[in-house]
Amino acid sequence: MMKKSEPTELHRLPNSPVTRFLALILRLFYRRKVRGSENIDSSKASVFVCNHGLAFGPITAVLHLPVRFRPWINACMLDRGEAESTMENTFRDKLKFLGPKAKKRLFIIASRFVCHVLNSFEPIPVFKGDPRKSVETISLSVDALKRGENLLIFPEKPVDRYDEESFKAFNTGFAALGRVYYRQTGLSLSFYPVFSDGHTHTFIIGEPVTFNPENEARSEKIRISSELQGRMTGLRDKLHEALHK
Repeated sequence: MMKKSEPTELHRLPNSPVTRFLALILRLFYRRKVRGSENIDSSKASVFVCNHGLAFGPITAVLHLPVRFRPWINACMLDRGEAESTMENTFRDKLKFLGPKAKKRLFIIASRFVCHVLNSFEPIPVFKGDPRKSVETISLSVDALKRGENLLIFPEKPVDRYDEESFKAFNTGFAALGRVYYRQTGLSLSFYPVFSDGHTHTFIIGEPVTFNPENEARSEKIRISSELQGRMTGLRDKLHEALHK
């Protein structure tokens, strides 16, 4: 019987029966050894920054991140109509064996399912390409952090698609959370690098990068993003070096 204290316990997940059942199924295929849990300061809310790795990062983070969290998710995937349109534009040409009506029905069903699962996490919507809406994302995020809620973010900006082997350069917008949070609370926010590795079946959490209020705003955003990328690279290299010994 699984102990309550184990990080793989599903009590961290939403109460949605659909989401919890899906997680139980996925755990059969996405097993990971969790390392670095001792690095987490559970006395305060933090931001966890994870690699995407196709779909591996989000799935394994849901299954194995040992804290409750609210994820940043593309706003277009949280609305049924927009999600249906996005999925249709993405997968329409890959389902040539289906007729137009069958495709339409499939996208309707899939969008309803995906929207239900994603919204069950009470996500923070991210509005890509809209700077004005980005302010709303930061505001909602800081409010959540002030309530003691952790955030999960995947900040990569792939040119075409995510990479299973590594990760792409980061957007720096998420790092603005540090300064806004400091202004409202007087506390320095911690950003934890997280790497999900398919080769070693390991989910590893590194030591945090902490916001420094003495630095200029733009340079601090760049520093936080750069240091997180560096630490994530270190986590990946450490795992792969151990694999080849």
